[in-house]
Amino acid sequence: MEKIQISKLQTNGKSVFLAYDAGLEHGPSDFNLKNCDPQLIVDTAEKAKVNGVIFQHGIAEKYYKRNKHQVPLIIKLNGKTKLHKGEPYSPQICSVDRAVRLGADAVGYTIYAGSKYESIMFKEFSLIVEKAHKLGMPVILWSYPRCPGLNEDATETIAYAARVALETGADFAKIKFNRDLEGFKWAVKCAGKTKVVMVGGSKGGDIDFLTKLSEAMKAGASGIAVGRNIWQHDNPVKILEAVKEIVYNNKTPKVALKKLK
Repeated sequence: MEKIQISKLQTNGKSVFLAYDAGLEHGPSDFNLKNCDPQLIVDTAEKAKVNGVIFQHGIAEKYYKRNKHQVPLIIKLNGKTKLHKGEPYSPQICSVDRAVRLGADAVGYTIYAGSKYESIMFKEFSLIVEKAHKLGMPVILWSYPRCPGLNEDATETIAYAARVALETGADFAKIKFNRDLEGFKWAVKCAGKTKVVMVGGSKGGDIDFLTKLSEAMKAGASGIAVGRNIWQHDNPVKILEAVKEIVYNNKTPKVALKKLK
């Protein structure tokens, strides 16, 4: 087994990932005539020099070129649409081998713990981890507990999500942050040696978004995986620079906002 290349996805031990898997997950309502173009995301990631750009395999194949692009590529191996309103299940739609051929530096996968299909997702993920780790590739888990009656924003649920990532072999856990700082410190501890990155979530105001990120970093997060708060922004590169100031340099939101000027 090769050494897992986690450091390639970090700057001083921290990570900023630009996520663009929302087209499949959320549909066209997230996009306008500008940000529906994947080339904008590739260009933004390159200019901002983030630690990784997250695509489904179809976009990676058509827009990302290993001999041209420098930003690390993370391919999401499973996905679903929002059209089905039943029990959450996100099947695998890309293999690790295909991700490697497309130039991926890491792969990602979502598990909806609590779903009646969780055993299928656990099995798929275990094979992904085994294959990727043999190749030295890091694995990111979108850890989203989801079932009827569950409070997804509860601190205990978030801590459980972090622990699921550790127990299933993930190198990074993408989990929610509910602004319970002490509770999130517990969640990070529950993740052990698995790195915790905050979910970016839906588009909000700049100061609220950056303040939330700053709080998560103070509570022990290792970074953020963010999409809509970046590519729905009027200036995606500048807001990413502000994000990097907080994640890499521990700057306050007020100082980071100066990057937008």
